Amino acid sequence: MIDYTLEKKTTLDEALMQLFEIVRMLRSKDGCPWDREQTQKSVATNLLDETYEYIDTLLSEDLEGQREEIGDVLLNAMMLLEMHQESDPEFVISSLNEVCEKLIRRHPHVFSDKVVSDSSEVLDVWNSIKVNVEGKTHDSDDFFSRVPRSLPPLEKANEIQKKIRKVGFDWPTVDGVVEKVKEELSEVVVAKDNPDKLGEDLEMELGDLLFAVVNLCRYLGCNPSVALHRSNQKMQDRFNALYQLAKQRNIQLDQDHIEEMDVLWNEVKAHETRESYGTAGE
Repeated sequence: MIDYTLEKKTTLDEALMQLFEIVRMLRSKDGCPWDREQTQKSVATNLLDETYEYIDTLLSEDLEGQREEIGDVLLNAMMLLEMHQESDPEFVISSLNEVCEKLIRRHPHVFSDKVVSDSSEVLDVWNSIKVNVEGKTHDSDDFFSRVPRSLPPLEKANEIQKKIRKVGFDWPTVDGVVEKVKEELSEVVVAKDNPDKLGEDLEMELGDLLFAVVNLCRYLGCNPSVALHRSNQKMQDRFNALYQLAKQRNIQLDQDHIEEMDVLWNEVKAHETRESYGTAGE
């Protein structure tokens, strides 16, 4: 048992240090067996999960939820820092010093006399410093060597396209990106309709279509993972509403009742539209 009394802190540095101290106690020999068993990989995975939960609260404009979820994000970040500190007491200090140095180095327009005109030029300066000052460039035989191999496919496609854009290999207008999506969709249809045709690979064509859609998201300034996350949530919400209506009206959810399900689906969508217009008019 650890004798500890929580104190509500009133400053940011004290609150952050209290969280770090609690994490340290949880990882200690007198702390929690589960916390001691966690690895950097498991905590990093939790950090991703908590980040998406934080995004959920942002999208729903849930301020109370944002406060809770950003706390969970910080908890997992602190847990990773403590794990590194256990094997190297200087790790946390070095890590924080290095990121501070990097921020100052990459913002000469803030901490020096460099002049920039807009955010686009800021990114140019940032990338130039990464390459020419810090030497962070791709391998001579692999242009994508700095794209993390562990990225999920959707995020990796986005990073590949952003890296290509940095050297100017991009569509001049969004119209070309839209036409590419249409072209890839037509190739999917051809592959679907000709499954035995030599050289046609439906899975590959579907992959090309997804890659083109990710590129469209990137071109329009949307994160494809967040966009898909929102669509997933919308689908869940709509179908749960359909599910509740079906239970109220004793309608079975199966292929034999597809017409009734279509009616419920349209009813749910119409209700969303009415609520949306009602909120906008208030």
